[in-house]
Amino acid sequence: MNKSFCTIEHHCLDLGYGHLRVHQVKDLERLTTSIDQYGQLVPIIVVPKAEHQWTLVDGYLRIKALKRLAKDTAEAEVWECSIEEALVMVLKNGFCPARKSLEEALLLQELHQQCGMTQQDLANRIGHDQSWISRRLSLVEHLPDSVLKGLLEGSLSLWVGSRILAPMARAIPEHADLLLPYLLAHGHSTREMQVFYDHYQRSSHEARDKMVEHPELFFKARRVYDEEKKTNALKEGLVGEWREKCHLLVNLLRELKTLAASIEKDSLPLFNQAVLPFNELTKVIGP
Repeated sequence: MNKSFCTIEHHCLDLGYGHLRVHQVKDLERLTTSIDQYGQLVPIIVVPKAEHQWTLVDGYLRIKALKRLAKDTAEAEVWECSIEEALVMVLKNGFCPARKSLEEALLLQELHQQCGMTQQDLANRIGHDQSWISRRLSLVEHLPDSVLKGLLEGSLSLWVGSRILAPMARAIPEHADLLLPYLLAHGHSTREMQVFYDHYQRSSHEARDKMVEHPELFFKARRVYDEEKKTNALKEGLVGEWREKCHLLVNLLRELKTLAASIEKDSLPLFNQAVLPFNELTKVIGP
């Protein structure tokens, strides 16, 4: 593939693939500061569309940062290939070192649905097995547009979107729609959300309706319950403290088990990073 470098004015760019990128405010602010101090260090990647027109493949956040700094041009690397080939190359080589699994899933979905590539085609072209492709695609399958919008804007975590809102939307779409505005306005830990969803799954349909209509009441009641447990534990002295810490440890281990399920076993560096703290834990608690 032939490549060349040039300076491109923003109005000459087709930004039609911006919906495949995560646009978190904190990332944009950090990148804007960096470009302001050091200039644009990494070129955007484009493919020719027409005379003096290019389609932006990679670098959407860089374009936003440059525009925020009132810069009219961007340094670009031009790939002489089709848009399909360019998207495959971005996925295969990971040109963005901080690429998120959500972006990978969206790029794969674009190639699968819009470009007609099968999962096996994608696996062969990108260098992963078909099961990896399937797992990535499952992250965004059946997600309502409102949930996907929250994920792309960074106002929702991928864990909440894929582990709670997606299965909820498949079962009872109205419940996901009711819960979403609350989650966009309030931040809760993975453990808190897991407790909420576990209780939701065990509840009757009537109780589920109330939980998604007024989720703040559930979390308020849960805080009161946790405070009462701590108070009672203090009254029981060392035995109560021991019981309370064991309870906290069990909850943390459950959270670790949930997070472990999200770690791609075929990603060796990531798996090794996850194993290291576990080894330290076994040293503390013993065999």
